[in-house]
Amino acid sequence: QPEDEEDSVADKKVIEFLRILNEYRIKCEEEGKYLEAERASQQLATLQAQEKKRQKRQFRAKQIAERQDVQIAHNMQFAEFNQSWDKYMQEYDQMAQLYIQQMTEKHAKQLKEHQEMIIQKVMSQPPKFTRELLDWRRRQHLLAKRKNYAEAQKIKRLTDKLEEKEMRKIAEQRKKTIKKLEAQFRQEQQKELTALLKRIDGRRKEHIKQRNEDSKRLLQRNKNVQNVLESKQTVQMQKQQQAIKGALRIKQRSRVRTDSGIPKQRGGSKKKTFVTQSR
Repeated sequence: QPEDEEDSVADKKVIEFLRILNEYRIKCEEEGKYLEAERASQQLATLQAQEKKRQKRQFRAKQIAERQDVQIAHNMQFAEFNQSWDKYMQEYDQMAQLYIQQMTEKHAKQLKEHQEMIIQKVMSQPPKFTRELLDWRRRQHLLAKRKNYAEAQKIKRLTDKLEEKEMRKIAEQRKKTIKKLEAQFRQEQQKELTALLKRIDGRRKEHIKQRNEDSKRLLQRNKNVQNVLESKQTVQMQKQQQAIKGALRIKQRSRVRTDSGIPKQRGGSKKKTFVTQSR
Protein backbone atom coordinates (compact mmCIF):
# COMPACT_ATOMS: atom_id res chain seq x y z
CA GLN A 1 0.00 0.00 0.00
CA PRO A 2 1.28 3.51 -0.77
CA GLU A 3 2.08 5.55 2.30
CA ASP A 4 -0.67 8.14 1.76
CA GLU A 5 -3.24 5.35 1.22
CA GLU A 6 -2.12 3.63 4.40
CA ASP A 7 -2.47 6.86 6.33
CA SER A 8 -6.06 7.20 5.09
CA VAL A 9 -7.14 3.83 6.51
CA ALA A 10 -4.88 3.28 9.54
CA ASP A 11 -3.21 5.34 12.24
CA LYS A 12 0.44 6.15 11.46
CA LYS A 13 1.48 5.46 15.01
CA VAL A 14 -0.23 2.07 14.94
CA ILE A 15 1.46 1.16 11.65
CA GLU A 16 4.81 2.25 12.99
CA PHE A 17 4.33 0.34 16.22
CA LEU A 18 3.38 -2.81 14.31
CA ARG A 19 6.50 -2.46 12.19
CA ILE A 20 8.67 -2.03 15.25
CA LEU A 21 7.02 -5.00 16.93
CA ASN A 22 7.56 -7.11 13.83
CA GLU A 23 11.20 -6.06 13.70
CA TYR A 24 11.48 -7.12 17.34
CA ARG A 25 9.89 -10.50 16.49
CA ILE A 26 12.35 -11.02 13.66
CA LYS A 27 15.25 -10.07 15.90
CA CYS A 28 14.12 -12.51 18.59
CA GLU A 29 13.81 -15.20 15.97
CA GLU A 30 17.28 -14.49 14.66
CA GLU A 31 18.72 -14.55 18.15
CA GLY A 32 16.99 -17.82 18.97
CA LYS A 33 14.58 -16.28 21.48
CA TYR A 34 11.64 -18.21 20.10
CA LEU A 35 9.32 -17.89 23.08
CA GLU A 36 9.78 -14.13 23.01
CA ALA A 37 9.27 -14.22 19.25
CA GLU A 38 6.05 -16.19 19.78
CA ARG A 39 4.79 -13.64 22.29
CA ALA A 40 5.64 -10.83 19.89
CA SER A 41 3.89 -12.66 17.06
CA GLN A 42 0.75 -13.17 19.18
CA GLN A 43 0.79 -9.56 20.30
CA LEU A 44 1.26 -8.51 16.70
CA ALA A 45 -1.80 -10.54 15.62
CA THR A 46 -3.83 -9.19 18.53
CA LEU A 47 -2.96 -5.59 17.74
CA GLN A 48 -3.74 -6.10 14.07
CA ALA A 49 -7.16 -7.56 14.91
CA GLN A 50 -7.88 -4.75 17.37
CA GLU A 51 -6.90 -2.11 14.84
CA LYS A 52 -9.08 -3.73 12.20
CA LYS A 53 -12.06 -3.67 14.58
CA ARG A 54 -11.33 -0.08 15.60
CA GLN A 55 -11.06 1.06 12.01
CA LYS A 56 -14.24 -0.85 11.13
CA ARG A 57 -16.15 0.73 14.03
CA GLN A 58 -14.81 4.16 13.13
CA PHE A 59 -15.69 3.77 9.47
CA ARG A 60 -19.12 2.36 10.34
CA ALA A 61 -19.75 5.28 12.69
CA LYS A 62 -18.83 7.65 9.87
CA GLN A 63 -21.24 5.88 7.53
CA ILE A 64 -24.01 5.93 10.14
CA ALA A 65 -23.43 9.65 10.66
CA GLU A 66 -23.61 10.15 6.90
CA ARG A 67 -26.93 8.28 6.73
CA GLN A 68 -28.23 10.24 9.69
CA ASP A 69 -27.27 13.51 8.00
CA VAL A 70 -29.10 12.40 4.87
CA GLN A 71 -32.11 11.34 6.95
CA ILE A 72 -32.13 14.66 8.79
CA ALA A 73 -31.98 16.48 5.46
CA HIS A 74 -34.86 14.35 4.17
CA ASN A 75 -36.88 15.01 7.34
CA MET A 76 -36.30 18.74 6.99
CA GLN A 77 -37.25 18.57 3.33
CA PHE A 78 -40.43 16.65 4.15
CA ALA A 79 -41.25 19.09 6.96
CA GLU A 80 -40.80 22.03 4.57
CA PHE A 81 -42.95 20.19 2.03
CA ASN A 82 -45.76 19.79 4.58
CA GLN A 83 -45.41 23.37 5.83
CA SER A 84 -45.62 24.66 2.27
CA TRP A 85 -48.73 22.59 1.55
CA ASP A 86 -50.32 23.49 4.89
CA LYS A 87 -49.80 27.17 4.14
CA TYR A 88 -51.19 26.74 0.63
CA MET A 89 -54.29 24.89 1.87
CA GLN A 90 -54.81 27.46 4.62
CA GLU A 91 -54.67 30.27 2.06
CA TYR A 92 -56.99 28.30 -0.21
CA ASP A 93 -59.54 27.81 2.60
CA GLN A 94 -59.33 31.51 3.50
CA MET A 95 -59.90 32.48 -0.11
CA ALA A 96 -62.79 30.03 -0.36
CA GLN A 97 -64.40 31.53 2.73
CA LEU A 98 -63.97 34.98 1.20
CA TYR A 99 -65.75 33.86 -1.98
CA ILE A 100 -68.57 32.36 0.09
CA GLN A 101 -68.89 35.54 2.15
CA GLN A 102 -68.92 37.72 -0.94
CA MET A 103 -71.62 35.60 -2.56
CA THR A 104 -73.67 35.55 0.65
CA GLU A 105 -73.50 39.34 0.93
CA LYS A 106 -74.39 39.71 -2.75
CA HIS A 107 -77.36 37.36 -2.32
CA ALA A 108 -78.60 39.30 0.71
CA LYS A 109 -78.48 42.54 -1.25
CA GLN A 110 -80.14 41.00 -4.29
CA LEU A 111 -82.83 39.40 -2.14
CA LYS A 112 -83.68 42.70 -0.51
CA GLU A 113 -83.94 44.41 -3.88
CA HIS A 114 -85.98 41.54 -5.26
CA GLN A 115 -88.36 41.64 -2.29
CA GLU A 116 -88.95 45.36 -2.78
CA MET A 117 -89.53 44.83 -6.47
CA ILE A 118 -92.02 41.96 -6.15
CA ILE A 119 -93.91 43.71 -3.33
CA GLN A 120 -94.26 46.81 -5.43
CA LYS A 121 -95.25 44.76 -8.47
CA VAL A 122 -97.82 42.63 -6.63
CA MET A 123 -99.27 45.46 -4.57
CA SER A 124 -99.57 47.75 -7.59
CA GLN A 125 -101.87 45.31 -9.35
CA PRO A 126 -105.57 46.24 -8.97
CA PRO A 127 -107.62 43.81 -6.91
CA LYS A 128 -109.79 41.35 -8.80
CA PHE A 129 -113.20 41.23 -7.14
CA THR A 130 -115.76 38.52 -7.71
CA ARG A 131 -118.64 38.96 -10.15
CA GLU A 132 -121.04 38.89 -7.23
CA LEU A 133 -119.40 41.90 -5.61
CA LEU A 134 -119.25 43.80 -8.87
CA ASP A 135 -122.96 43.13 -9.51
CA TRP A 136 -123.88 44.40 -6.06
CA ARG A 137 -121.82 47.56 -6.66
CA ARG A 138 -123.54 48.23 -9.97
CA ARG A 139 -126.91 47.78 -8.31
CA GLN A 140 -125.88 50.15 -5.55
CA HIS A 141 -124.90 52.84 -8.05
CA LEU A 142 -128.10 52.37 -10.09
CA LEU A 143 -130.26 52.81 -6.97
CA ALA A 144 -128.32 55.93 -6.07
CA LYS A 145 -128.84 57.36 -9.57
CA ARG A 146 -132.55 56.67 -9.25
CA LYS A 147 -132.49 58.60 -5.97
CA ASN A 148 -133.51 55.48 -4.09
CA TYR A 149 -131.03 56.35 -1.39
CA ALA A 150 -132.45 54.22 1.37
CA GLU A 151 -132.23 51.03 -0.67
CA ALA A 152 -128.84 52.09 -2.06
CA GLN A 153 -127.58 52.54 1.52
CA LYS A 154 -128.62 49.03 2.44
CA ILE A 155 -126.95 47.60 -0.62
CA LYS A 156 -123.80 49.64 0.13
CA ARG A 157 -123.51 48.25 3.66
CA LEU A 158 -123.89 44.73 2.30
CA THR A 159 -121.41 45.37 -0.53
CA ASP A 160 -118.83 46.97 1.79
CA LYS A 161 -118.82 43.90 4.02
CA LEU A 162 -118.48 41.66 1.01
CA GLU A 163 -115.64 43.83 -0.36
CA GLU A 164 -113.86 43.80 3.01
CA LYS A 165 -114.04 40.02 3.06
CA GLU A 166 -112.69 39.73 -0.47
CA MET A 167 -109.90 42.24 0.25
CA ARG A 168 -108.73 40.05 3.11
CA LYS A 169 -108.62 37.10 0.72
CA ILE A 170 -106.78 39.19 -1.89
CA ALA A 171 -104.25 40.37 0.74
CA GLU A 172 -103.69 36.78 1.80
CA GLN A 173 -103.22 35.73 -1.80
CA ARG A 174 -100.78 38.56 -2.38
CA LYS A 175 -98.73 37.42 0.61
CA LYS A 176 -98.66 33.91 -0.79
CA THR A 177 -97.60 35.21 -4.19
CA ILE A 178 -94.83 37.33 -2.70
CA LYS A 179 -93.67 34.42 -0.56
CA LYS A 180 -93.68 32.07 -3.54
CA LEU A 181 -91.71 34.48 -5.73
CA GLU A 182 -89.27 35.08 -2.89
CA ALA A 183 -88.84 31.32 -2.37
CA GLN A 184 -88.14 30.83 -6.06
CA PHE A 185 -85.53 33.57 -5.94
CA ARG A 186 -83.96 32.09 -2.80
CA GLN A 187 -83.88 28.70 -4.51
CA GLU A 188 -81.97 30.13 -7.45
CA GLN A 189 -79.52 31.76 -5.07
CA GLN A 190 -79.10 28.50 -3.16
CA LYS A 191 -78.32 26.69 -6.41
CA GLU A 192 -75.67 29.28 -7.17
CA LEU A 193 -74.17 28.94 -3.68
CA THR A 194 -74.28 25.13 -3.86
CA ALA A 195 -72.47 25.23 -7.19
CA LEU A 196 -69.79 27.45 -5.66
CA LEU A 197 -69.38 25.13 -2.64
CA LYS A 198 -69.17 22.15 -4.98
CA ARG A 199 -66.44 23.81 -7.02
CA ILE A 200 -64.54 24.74 -3.86
CA ASP A 201 -64.82 21.23 -2.43
CA GLY A 202 -63.86 19.60 -5.75
CA ARG A 203 -60.87 21.87 -6.12
CA ARG A 204 -59.84 21.16 -2.53
CA LYS A 205 -59.99 17.42 -3.12
CA GLU A 206 -57.81 17.87 -6.20
CA HIS A 207 -55.26 19.74 -4.09
CA ILE A 208 -55.30 17.01 -1.43
CA LYS A 209 -54.86 14.33 -4.10
CA GLN A 210 -51.97 16.27 -5.62
CA ARG A 211 -50.41 16.68 -2.19
CA ASN A 212 -50.61 12.94 -1.50
CA GLU A 213 -49.09 12.11 -4.88
CA ASP A 214 -46.26 14.62 -4.37
CA SER A 215 -45.70 13.26 -0.87
CA LYS A 216 -45.44 9.68 -2.14
CA ARG A 217 -43.02 10.73 -4.87
CA LEU A 218 -40.88 12.65 -2.40
CA LEU A 219 -40.77 9.76 0.09
CA GLN A 220 -39.96 7.28 -2.67
CA ARG A 221 -37.21 9.53 -4.02
CA ASN A 222 -35.72 9.86 -0.53
CA LYS A 223 -35.98 6.11 -0.04
CA ASN A 224 -34.14 5.56 -3.32
CA VAL A 225 -31.43 7.94 -2.18
CA GLN A 226 -31.10 5.99 1.07
CA ASN A 227 -30.90 2.69 -0.81
CA VAL A 228 -28.24 4.02 -3.18
CA LEU A 229 -26.29 5.40 -0.22
CA GLU A 230 -26.46 2.08 1.64
CA SER A 231 -25.30 0.19 -1.45
CA LYS A 232 -22.48 2.68 -1.92
CA GLN A 233 -21.48 2.36 1.73
CA THR A 234 -21.47 -1.43 1.49
CA VAL A 235 -18.98 -1.25 -1.38
CA GLN A 236 -16.99 1.39 0.47
CA MET A 237 -16.86 -0.81 3.57
CA GLN A 238 -15.58 -3.75 1.54
CA LYS A 239 -12.88 -1.60 -0.07
CA GLN A 240 -12.04 -0.09 3.30
CA GLN A 241 -11.61 -3.49 4.89
CA GLN A 242 -9.33 -4.55 2.06
CA ALA A 243 -7.38 -1.32 2.40
CA ILE A 244 -7.03 -1.75 6.17
CA LYS A 245 -5.98 -5.35 5.73
CA GLY A 246 -3.33 -4.26 3.26
CA ALA A 247 -2.18 -1.37 5.42
CA LEU A 248 -1.80 -3.60 8.48
CA ARG A 249 -0.15 -6.45 6.60
CA ILE A 250 3.30 -7.08 8.04
CA LYS A 251 5.78 -9.39 6.37
CA GLN A 252 6.16 -12.49 8.50
CA ARG A 253 9.35 -13.78 6.81
CA SER A 254 12.40 -13.83 9.08
CA ARG A 255 15.62 -12.18 8.11
CA VAL A 256 18.47 -14.68 8.43
CA ARG A 257 21.75 -12.78 8.80
CA THR A 258 25.39 -13.67 9.24
CA ASP A 259 27.51 -12.33 12.06
CA SER A 260 28.65 -9.55 9.80
CA GLY A 261 25.06 -8.53 9.23
CA ILE A 262 25.00 -9.62 5.54
CA PRO A 263 22.02 -11.95 4.76
CA LYS A 264 23.03 -15.51 3.93
CA GLN A 265 22.03 -17.23 0.69
CA ARG A 266 20.47 -20.46 1.74
CA GLY A 267 21.98 -23.38 -0.13
CA GLY A 268 24.07 -21.03 -2.22
CA SER A 269 27.49 -21.99 -0.78
CA LYS A 270 26.91 -25.68 -1.21
CA LYS A 271 25.90 -25.20 -4.78
CA LYS A 272 28.98 -23.12 -5.44
CA THR A 273 31.30 -25.73 -3.78
CA PHE A 274 29.68 -28.52 -5.78
CA VAL A 275 30.35 -26.66 -8.97
CA THR A 276 33.96 -26.10 -7.97
CA GLN A 277 34.47 -29.78 -7.17
CA SER A 278 32.99 -30.71 -10.49
CA ARG A 279 35.56 -28.62 -12.19
